[in-house]
Amino acid sequence: DGTLSETLEKGGRTITRVMAADRSYVTPHGGSLTLPGRSVLFIRNVGHLMRTDAVLDAQGAPALEGVLDAIMTVLGALPDLRGERAGANSRTGSVYIVKPKMHGPAEAAFASTLFGRVEELLGLAPNTVKIGILDEERRTSANLAACIAAASERVVFINTGFLDRTGDEIHTSIHAGVFPPKSVIKSRPFMQTYEDRNVAIGLEAGLDGRALVLALGTVREHG
Repeated sequence: DGTLSETLEKGGRTITRVMAADRSYVTPHGGSLTLPGRSVLFIRNVGHLMRTDAVLDAQGAPALEGVLDAIMTVLGALPDLRGERAGANSRTGSVYIVKPKMHGPAEAAFASTLFGRVEELLGLAPNTVKIGILDEERRTSANLAACIAAASERVVFINTGFLDRTGDEIHTSIHAGVFPPKSVIKSRPFMQTYEDRNVAIGLEAGLDGRALVLALGTVREHG
């Protein structure tokens, strides 16, 4: 809600850190311009397969951590979505979640359904919760357009991920022979092709002017 503060000792001085206030300026034509003091950030949730014993299901088994993550992330964002301090962080009244480790469109659809259930649980409008899809698993790379379509009302960025994507290649192809070291893999044609394809599919899916398309070697922002 913007009231967080912390006092600490640094270089022999006592410093109190608080959230930055918005900054107001006069434009060249005499008007006013306000720049937000805080950045809009994504919260990274865990993948679908993680479990946590912080919450147990009816059988006493650890709950799916991704479900707990989604509920707690949005619950923590409620002061910015309604009430007297609404809009201090997100100017559009949205919550932004990065969802990693998804293996194909079925899991992207599950994430979208999960976020919809959280919206119902907390009494929020549909599609309040936005998703960033990480293209870092082989099945997602091979079906990226379908992944975007599966969560099309929520997608606000797509991104590549070298380590996980390469790890998936190693996991599925290691019996074919020894893999080169990281520095060599990053210079192979595979890497640039992977990034270029990610950007091309994002633009083809209509993200231009609506979302952020990220790749390791490139950052292309539209809108």
